[in-house]
Amino acid sequence: MEKRKKATFESSLNELKKGKVSNMKNYKKYIAVAALFVAMFIETFIGGSSTKASAAIRKCYTISTSNTRVYSNTALTRGYGWIYPTDVVTVYTVTDRYCYVGYPAGNRIKKGYIATRAILLATRGNTYKNNVGSFDTYRRPGAGKFGTSTKGDTVTVLGTSGNYTQIKYNVSNYYKYAFALTSDVNRYVLGNVPSVSGGSTSITASQAKNVMFNAVYYANMYPDLKVAFGYDSNKLYNHYVTCGIKEGRSASPVFDPIYYIDNNSDLKKAFGNNYVAAYNHWISNGCSEGRASSRFYNGFYYRNKYSDLNRAYFSSGVSGETYYNLAYHYLKYGIGERRLANGNGYIPSGLGESTTVSSSNTSVAQKIVDYELSQVGIGDYKGNNNVKYNTWYYGRTVSGSGHAWCMAFQAYCCNQITGSNNAVPKTASCTSAVNEFKKRGQFYYSKYYGGNYTPKAGDIVYYTNGSRYSSCHVGMIISAPVNGYLQTVEGNIQCSDGNWKVVKFTKNAKRTVNSSYVLGYAAPNY
Repeated sequence: MEKRKKATFESSLNELKKGKVSNMKNYKKYIAVAALFVAMFIETFIGGSSTKASAAIRKCYTISTSNTRVYSNTALTRGYGWIYPTDVVTVYTVTDRYCYVGYPAGNRIKKGYIATRAILLATRGNTYKNNVGSFDTYRRPGAGKFGTSTKGDTVTVLGTSGNYTQIKYNVSNYYKYAFALTSDVNRYVLGNVPSVSGGSTSITASQAKNVMFNAVYYANMYPDLKVAFGYDSNKLYNHYVTCGIKEGRSASPVFDPIYYIDNNSDLKKAFGNNYVAAYNHWISNGCSEGRASSRFYNGFYYRNKYSDLNRAYFSSGVSGETYYNLAYHYLKYGIGERRLANGNGYIPSGLGESTTVSSSNTSVAQKIVDYELSQVGIGDYKGNNNVKYNTWYYGRTVSGSGHAWCMAFQAYCCNQITGSNNAVPKTASCTSAVNEFKKRGQFYYSKYYGGNYTPKAGDIVYYTNGSRYSSCHVGMIISAPVNGYLQTVEGNIQCSDGNWKVVKFTKNAKRTVNSSYVLGYAAPNY
């Protein structure tokens, strides 16, 4: 049959070359023949007969224990078969919406399309090496054994369902999609922190994990994760290595990928906003170079500020290991000893963030300050005002010049921590917010406008263009003034790249306690 199809195609092709196709009818006939040959080609080489393509073949079971519908088209509208929960599925092509698969139908393998969600929790994930040992894999969560991942396997982590995590791993000349106990994945796979190929370091994977990840810190930094996972270290760590790193989240006081890129110009040029690359660079190179890696930690600064540390760790020279040990010292001892590891005066609490300046504010206020600090670097593109803070405020996606978001940002952050809109009014208008705080007796004019109030962490500063009765901008006070300068976090600030972002100010001519730009301060009742 295949020989006849090929001969027909070659004969038709020769006639086309000789100009023997005399009319549109015949032309269409030969086009149809050509299309048939193309279909043969796809069936042969993409469908799995080619040795070259076999490496991309994956095998699995459906996630559901019920029968799964198979379709004849990619739109998944023309059903023509079923996959049973006992069937082994061969996967040839994967997209976000559908997969092209083969499955047993009597004595033959039938092929068709199924919904991707029928077999996969996700189509992508981070890839690691199993450098530890063997662990069992399963057909689906809680189902029978499917195989074993052994030491040396390449493992891609796709997602978690209950106590099980879906992975892809290599078996001979193909791959398997399977589930494994999350505890096994954490032990055998995720303990191997991703690293840059070609980068040398004496830091082991387990050591790097201790430095790079603290579950309680991670949960406290990001309220959305705390709501989703509580303090479940396995789930938090899985989120960090599969999603959090890519999003630029910080899971340790010693490393913040956004800060690391923004405060190392060579990395900014090399990586842009590729936070995974930043993460890998710090493990393989940045730590051993003593680079500034978060607003709390600068290895070189920490080493040179304390002579006892310099003697203890660097008397025999500098290496990746000594700088790693220095970072570990900071986490285990330095924070508790209230040692400074940076030049900006910040010290983390260890399990959450705080400033070195004591405050009479409640712990809730400090949590809001910490959350706003975690948002630094987030913003919109070229001032289009399409940001999550506006989406939250308006209940829909908005854009355009009429949607400034500096006040919406403040209201959003308060809401994320408190769960309500009581302490800080839910408004996008700075002037409206000021008027509301005046009604509550919680607004105090600045020194320029006749007040004598000293702001503290958790207070909100309102700015003006000269009017005592209107406000044009707003920020969050993160500590008491330092040398007359306000320490703030503010949204909707234009940066050098032309984008508008959340920015931390520690020294700015306009942001002095005596500036006419500073209208006054709100002291919300958190």
